[in-house]
Amino acid sequence: MNRERFLKQLERLLSDIPESERREAMEYYQNYFEDAGPENEDSIIEELGSPQEVASSIKKNLFGEDYENYSFVKEEQKPTDTSRRNTWIIVLIILTFPVWIGLLAGAFGILVSGIVCLFALAVAVIALDGAAVLVGVVFAGIGMAQICSGFPAVGLILLGLGMLFLAASVLGLVIIVYAVGRMLPWILRAFVRICKKPFQKRGASI
Repeated sequence: MNRERFLKQLERLLSDIPESERREAMEYYQNYFEDAGPENEDSIIEELGSPQEVASSIKKNLFGEDYENYSFVKEEQKPTDTSRRNTWIIVLIILTFPVWIGLLAGAFGILVSGIVCLFALAVAVIALDGAAVLVGVVFAGIGMAQICSGFPAVGLILLGLGMLFLAASVLGLVIIVYAVGRMLPWILRAFVRICKKPFQKRGASI
């Protein structure tokens, strides 16, 4: 038996112990052979004994004399905290499905209602703004006509009213743009917070 065959058999015999322990043992014996050199390979194998004897010695050191009755579990097969947590999450999602699906439906309804109300308000303000522009243009036009026809006092009053309506329309446009720009993100953030609530409660209970 040579070094390569010895190490392969030893690794196979240690396949039922935790991976970290197996890796540490294999590294130890690989280094042991490398330190001794190829010329001493036979003497090292004779000194260590068979791979079965070495594997038995390692298991005795790890688990005691009754290692043969020990139920070896590989590390990769042990349930981790993450897998247990994921299992709990799946179970809770199934059990609380009627609750959180209702919350999502309600949140979606609130979002749609908010957007519709905001859109309706914007349409109403735009309509009023358009009417104000139209009235302002009409008043300004009549005022200019009165000034040109020899009635400057009346013309100035009408022109001033026209400018006032035009200014009001510009102000209304600024207000609606500002309101939509502020309220729409707020509605979306509120919707996201409502959607997150059932998941945050579930995470806290795990």
